[in-house]
Amino acid sequence: MQRQLPLVFLAFLLIFILPLSALTPPLPLESQVNASNYIALARLTNVKESKISSSSISVTATVEVIKPLKGGSTLPQKFDLAFLVFPELFGKWLKATPQEGEYILFLIKKKVKDSKGNESETIALYEPHPYAFREYSKELEEKILSYVKN
Repeated sequence: MQRQLPLVFLAFLLIFILPLSALTPPLPLESQVNASNYIALARLTNVKESKISSSSISVTATVEVIKPLKGGSTLPQKFDLAFLVFPELFGKWLKATPQEGEYILFLIKKKVKDSKGNESETIALYEPHPYAFREYSKELEEKILSYVKN
C-alpha cells in the first residue's frame, strides 16, 4: 500500500493538475514587454519540424531581425532558434509549428552552462515559449513601442 501512494499521487498530478497549467493565460502585453530583454519584428525562415512523440514537435528556424523594438543594440541581426511545441498544452497559443513569415518575437537572456560547467548568456524565447510568438500587425508594433518608451 505504501508504494501505491506515490503512484496514485503522480496519477492525480498528471490527470488533474497538469491540464490546469494549459489554461494559464499569457501576461498582459505591457507585463510581457517589461519581462522581455529583446523584442523584434522578425522573419522566420528555414523552419523545420520533426515529431519527437505523438504529442510534441521539435522545431528549428532561422530568425532574421527586420526591426528591433527593444534591446536592439545587442540583438544579433540573424540567429538560429530551436524549441519544442506541445500542441495539447497551451490552448490556442502555438498549437503547431509557426509558418515562415513575419512575427513579433519576445526574447530573454538566459544563462547556460557548457559541459565543463562554464556559464555564459544566450538569447532564448520568452517563457513559456508559446507566448514568445505574436502575429505581426502595425497596431501591435505601435502598442509595444509605446510600452517600451514608458
